[in-house]
Amino acid sequence: MSMQHAQLFEKIRPAIDSKIAEFKYYKYDAISAEELWRYCVEKKWRKKNVEQLRLYEIIATIFAVSPSDIVSFNQVEFLQSDNWFAEINTEELKSLLGPLKTQEEYVVSVKD
Repeated sequence: MSMQHAQLFEKIRPAIDSKIAEFKYYKYDAISAEELWRYCVEKKWRKKNVEQLRLYEIIATIFAVSPSDIVSFNQVEFLQSDNWFAEINTEELKSLLGPLKTQEEYVVSVKD
């Protein structure tokens, strides 16, 4: 986050916190203020210069965001990322992508 973005983020922090409180009221506890800000900057304002937006435009955009907007954005970002299996070690990846077991092999491995 650039210095200007950080200053703007702090300036409108009460509006962001209000929106996050609304999300929590509707049981969307996993969405953070930083996530909401990143969604607005990277999705809603991607073709605009954020520093030139008027304060009321920024606030209106934040209040118009729904939880499903952020969830969809995060899903698309994940699917577009380079490495889906970054958190999986090599052995887990081999077992996931290896040949399928027959029913007998599966039963034997479960009993062991």
